[in-house]
Amino acid sequence: MTDLSKQIHGIYIDAPAEKVWEALTSSDYSSQYGYGGSIEIDLQPGGQMRHLTTEEMKKMGMGDVAIVGTVVEAHPPHKLVLDWSAVWHEEPASRLTYEISQGSSGLTRVTLTHELPDSPNTAKDVAGNGDVENGGGGWPWELSSLKTLLETGKPMTTAGS
Repeated sequence: MTDLSKQIHGIYIDAPAEKVWEALTSSDYSSQYGYGGSIEIDLQPGGQMRHLTTEEMKKMGMGDVAIVGTVVEAHPPHKLVLDWSAVWHEEPASRLTYEISQGSSGLTRVTLTHELPDSPNTAKDVAGNGDVENGGGGWPWELSSLKTLLETGKPMTTAGS
């Protein structure tokens, strides 16, 4: 069996690091990629983060909030560390780290590290199961969707609200 307790995903995005940061931390973008939904975040250590659900998620029986978190570190536009919890699982918070670095060519590398030692159900969800149409894309799909939005200006098929 694959150990999903520490997952590392990387992607290159043809957009400035500042734009990637903005997409990760503002509702102007969060509602257009991945699973959609507005984000509320106080970008200081101890600040709270909430990723709200979309109407479609609510129709599936979810409440108003999909993800909650606490900001551990925020160094715009290079690093964001959160203690992160999916509300549909009653598991301890996991550690989510985004590292963002822009190269001289303009390409930005995003490395997402998700440490989930005590959250096996969440770990399975965020790893993705390939069934994107039914919410099984996980981090690979989320990052691909972010890349598509920032490079084309349009949401990826099945992404967003």
